[in-house]
Amino acid sequence: MSIKKKSFGSFLKTLRLKAGFGLRRFADLIEMPASNLSAIEHNRRSMPGDKLVLAAEVLGLEKGTKDWGDFFDLCSTSGQIPEDVQRIVNKGFIPALLRTIDNVQLSDKDIQNLIEEIQGKDDRTQAKPR
Repeated sequence: MSIKKKSFGSFLKTLRLKAGFGLRRFADLIEMPASNLSAIEHNRRSMPGDKLVLAAEVLGLEKGTKDWGDFFDLCSTSGQIPEDVQRIVNKGFIPALLRTIDNVQLSDKDIQNLIEEIQGKDDRTQAKPR
């Protein structure tokens, strides 16, 4: 799936159905009127920020997975930082990292390679016996 071509509403509906929840049941679980959830799934409303983590957890999304990232990225509006990323940005070194990336004008491919290198390092760290 290409995240750029998918709307949050359709992604949410796909995840909800995949998890086996009907509209009303899922709405109850995330403490939201079913009519509001339907409007979100049809892209007529935005998902309230205070419901995002709860919805992701109820859907069984695991933090750090592609679906988790896509869920929050698709929900954010233009120019807005996804809620899960905002907590990371608040750490002092992240603005410096982003400015450095911008200053050296890394290409999209360079940034993708950097992400893959970091993920590979994480995989190697987790694989070592303790």
